[in-house]
Amino acid sequence: MNLLEKARYGAVRGVELLADHPEVRLVLFSLQAGQEVRGKGEPRVHLLCLEGEGTLWAGERSIPATPGTLLAAEPGEAHGAKAGEGTFLVLGIITPRP
Repeated sequence: MNLLEKARYGAVRGVELLADHPEVRLVLFSLQAGQEVRGKGEPRVHLLCLEGEGTLWAGERSIPATPGTLLAAEPGEAHGAKAGEGTFLVLGIITPRP
C-alpha cells in the first residue's frame, strides 16, 4: 500500500482508518494549511510525518515535523498534529487498539 497515494486533502481534514486490529490501529491524517487533529486517552500513540511540514505535539512537547519525523505520546497523554502552510500527511500508530 502506498500511503502517499492515499492522501485525501480537502476543505475538511482527511481521516482514513487503514488497519484496526487488537494489536494496532493505523490512521492516516491528510491535513492542509492550519488544519489539525487532536487526541487524548488512547494507549500509546506514535505520530509519523510522511509528507509536508507541520507540528507534532504530545503533552508539553511540540516539535517541527518534516517527512520522517516521529513523536511518541505516553498512554493517556494529549497529542496531535497541525499542518504548516501546505499539506501535511501524518500516520497515527495506536498500540494496542483502544
